[in-house]
Amino acid sequence: MPTKPNDVPLSARTKASFQQLAEAAKNINSVSDELGKPIESLDVGLKKLNLGVTAWTPIMEGQDEYEPERYWSRDIGYTKIDGKWGIALRTVSGDYRDPDHERVEAWLFNDAPRWLRIEGIDFVPALIEKLIEETNKTATRIKERVSDAQELAAAVNELAAGKRK
Repeated sequence: MPTKPNDVPLSARTKASFQQLAEAAKNINSVSDELGKPIESLDVGLKKLNLGVTAWTPIMEGQDEYEPERYWSRDIGYTKIDGKWGIALRTVSGDYRDPDHERVEAWLFNDAPRWLRIEGIDFVPALIEKLIEETNKTATRIKERVSDAQELAAAVNELAAGKRK
């Protein structure tokens, strides 16, 4: 049974609770760091691949039960945030009737809220599979555009050579 506020002086109760909170914070920070280290290692490996490709895969998604035009999702991805490529997590919410006002919050994995990191860790293999798919699609699209880029360069070089005469 919880003690009543009048049973223990407010300052003593607050001090005891704060000490317990400090221990809990020490513990959560420690285990959170343990979860983050393998993700940092995976980020290093992905960075070495020099993909330059963004991919997202859902962790969970749905629609509002009472307003089905309102949607939400929680996703894990690989993208560039604040100039740094890495595994990331995001939340998305919006309304199909107003696509210009979609709300997206995205973080690199270890900067995301802890609850989202816990949800996201199981989806790392699905993310890597999505990265394979997106990397292959992007390579195909690049190959299709190489001849266009070569034609553009040849046209510019031809004009530049003609002006030198």
